[in-house]
Amino acid sequence: MTPPVPGVEWLMSAYDATWHAFPTAQVSDQTRAFYQAFCDHSIPIRHVERAAPRVLCAACLVLFGAQIPDDQRWQMGG
Repeated sequence: MTPPVPGVEWLMSAYDATWHAFPTAQVSDQTRAFYQAFCDHSIPIRHVERAAPRVLCAACLVLFGAQIPDDQRWQMGG
């Protein structure tokens, strides 16, 4: 059995108007003052916006995608 992929929330950083992947455990932690994205982008909670994603961070996409087990990835071919 493959280990589960960690939960992620895509949130917009008001600093760069880009949606970054933040671990759900961080977003759920009420004691945090900052969130740290997969790409190491750090942002104070007051500068995070919840909105429909438009521009996703390429580094976060790659880093998150690398954690998905091979048997759960999209595959092409017959």
